[in-house]
Amino acid sequence: MGRQKKYEFLRIIERMEEDNILLIIANIREVIKDSNTGNVNVLSRHSHSAEYPLNSVPRHIQVLEAFEPTEISPQEFEQLTKLYKNDINSFLIYTPIY
Repeated sequence: MGRQKKYEFLRIIERMEEDNILLIIANIREVIKDSNTGNVNVLSRHSHSAEYPLNSVPRHIQVLEAFEPTEISPQEFEQLTKLYKNDINSFLIYTPIY
């Protein structure tokens, strides 16, 4: 029948006590599923990662929470990729509307 497209926003936050590091990965991705073959392709559009020593994590990063992939609309996808293209701090603060 064709291809189905969806957009996802994903944020992973991992606290590595032994290494004294807070690791944050944020990713906006486009997921395409071919309904004929069942194949799924993930095209990562923008991905940012940041590391902070646990004893000096900035305030705006301290309040972040990890979340599972959240579907966003094509308009939100466009807006996010333009708005946060080179702005890691703001990109990481983005919270999707559920």
